[in-house]
Amino acid sequence: MNNEQSIDTVLPECNGPVLIISTHVGRGVYTLGEVIKEKLSRTTTVYHIPIEHLTSSATNQEDVARYRWISNTFPFLLRLIYTIPLFYYRKFFREKYLRTSDLTELKKTIESLTIKTVICVSHRPAFWVSNLKRKYTMPFSLWGILAEYGYTLGWRYIFWEQVNAFFSPFPRQHCPYPFPAAMRFYTIALPVQDAAAALASQEPSPNAALIVCGYWGQGPITRIIRRLTAAAPDLTIHAVCGENAALYRKALRLAQKRDNLFVYSAVPSLIPLLKECASVITKPGLSTILEVHAAQRKLFLLKGMPIAEDNNARYALQHFDAEWFSVQTFIQWRKGCYESTSATGLSQS
Repeated sequence: MNNEQSIDTVLPECNGPVLIISTHVGRGVYTLGEVIKEKLSRTTTVYHIPIEHLTSSATNQEDVARYRWISNTFPFLLRLIYTIPLFYYRKFFREKYLRTSDLTELKKTIESLTIKTVICVSHRPAFWVSNLKRKYTMPFSLWGILAEYGYTLGWRYIFWEQVNAFFSPFPRQHCPYPFPAAMRFYTIALPVQDAAAALASQEPSPNAALIVCGYWGQGPITRIIRRLTAAAPDLTIHAVCGENAALYRKALRLAQKRDNLFVYSAVPSLIPLLKECASVITKPGLSTILEVHAAQRKLFLLKGMPIAEDNNARYALQHFDAEWFSVQTFIQWRKGCYESTSATGLSQS
């Protein structure tokens, strides 16, 4: 987008030691935190801890366990949660006036590490850290990062008067949040691992494809495997099932019948698989679409979680040369790759 700047140019402005707080709700958010840590570690002392390790079990049950259950069981309900202010305002009201949550571990961690700057990746950690800063009048600087490609209601209901800087992949006029007058705003390109960008110079064969549906394995992976192997039996497929043990077992049974189907559970990184695969079929999770685009692999999208992944899909379709997945579009793309290679070989000869 126009007037974006690299986060690398802004990071030296923050005073260390720095604590990056992300969340396990959305593995892409945690990965983004790791990328920022990698970049910041070159100039200062930096720590990265997910908010779930710094809040109470009761808070995690409300924020994480319930969200995961809904997204696994009734994902359509997430659209209500993400669009009706009551779900966020209820927690905001409770903390502002009743102050019921235990923030002892979060406070102790920031104080023991003598943190000068806290960077919150996503609204969930920003809510709790801004609440802590307000509650105890703590002196650290608080930075927030919008970790998706669209408006999210959660950012509206944090304690904005405690935020010192905000980073967004969209210009300020497209972020209708109650920013403090003194807060600094930066329009940035969301950063990606250097290892993903390094893959752009490599050209793997279009005969290898990667299928992945997030760290929780929420997607029709086995159905896609069956359809692709029927349409292109020579295609090598790498399928990542994440933490979904039932999906992993089903995919393994399919792999027993094929020599060119490789199945994985949760993997620490997609980079080794992106080295092999020229195309990726995926839900529009943040880190996945960023890494696929940086590696210049072909991106085919599956329907994701409401709102957040809808926003990511819309952006990827407009800016990352992505397409919605169908067997027909995939086969056409693969055929075009081989025709282009043949034409290049003829012209060189």
